[in-house]
Amino acid sequence: MANSYGFDFLRAEHNLAPSSSSSSVNDSFGASVTKIIGGSAISPSLPTVIPDASHKSDLEKQADVLVFLRHHRSSGCLPPSVIYKSLGIDLSEGGRDAAVVSMLMRNAKVNVEEVPDPENPSLSMNSFGYRAKFSTVGDRATLLAQINRMKNGVKWGDLADAYDGVEKDLQSLLRGGEVLGVANPEERDRILFPRGESFLVELDGCVTLENLPALPPEPANKDDKVAMAIYRGQVARILPGRRLQSRTIRTDVDPRLQIRRGEAVRVGGEWF
Repeated sequence: MANSYGFDFLRAEHNLAPSSSSSSVNDSFGASVTKIIGGSAISPSLPTVIPDASHKSDLEKQADVLVFLRHHRSSGCLPPSVIYKSLGIDLSEGGRDAAVVSMLMRNAKVNVEEVPDPENPSLSMNSFGYRAKFSTVGDRATLLAQINRMKNGVKWGDLADAYDGVEKDLQSLLRGGEVLGVANPEERDRILFPRGESFLVELDGCVTLENLPALPPEPANKDDKVAMAIYRGQVARILPGRRLQSRTIRTDVDPRLQIRRGEAVRVGGEWF
C-alpha cells in the first residue's frame, strides 16, 4: 500500500542493503539516492533513526544540546551531523535550527570551533563542545591546585562539570582532609576552601592516657650519679613499651569542636 504522499518507492522493504560508504535507496527511475544529514553522509554503522525535535522550542533544543555536549565533553567539539543524528537538531550552516546555533554561540557553556568541512575541505563548519567554568582542570592534581588558588573558596557546583569523575575526586579530597568543605544552605551547595599552611594550636582540656606503664620516680638527690644512671636505665627500658602499646586517650573537653577533618593531635610528644 502506498503512503499518503505516493512515495511508496521509499518503503523500507524496497531499500537496498547499505554499502560500505553510504546508505542508499533506489527510486522508480533507478537513480541512486544517498541520505545526506547535516552536510555529511550517514555511516552504515550509525543508527539512521533521527529523533523528531520539531515540536520543541528553541530553548528546549538548546538545553538538549547542552546536556548532550556535557555528557560527551571528553570527546571535544562535535560536528553538527553527530548532534543531528542523536538529537534531531540541525546545527549545520543554513539549517532549520539557525536560531539555536545563535543561542549556542552566545552561551558561555558552549565552545564553538571552526573546522574544515569533511565533505569539502575548502569550506569551514562550526563544531560544538562543552566548556566547563574551569577548563584547565582535567584531573585530581589540577583540581586540588585550582582549589588551593581560590583563597575565598569555590562552589562545588562550579567544579562538578570539569571532567568525568570529578565528583569522586572531590569526595576523596574532602575525606582525606586535603580541602575543607562548608555547607551553604542558601544556595544548597558546598563551598570548598584550601586547607592552608600547617600550624600548631593548643587544645582546651586535660588529656590522660589509660593503661600507661608508670615511670619510676626520680631520685631525690639528682647529684647522685649512680642513682641517676639507674633511673635513666629504667626509663629507657619502659619508654619503648609505652610507645608500642595501644592506649585510650581521655579528655575532659570534647575536642571535636576544635579539630577539623584531616588534622592530627599531639599528646606527650606523639601524634594521633
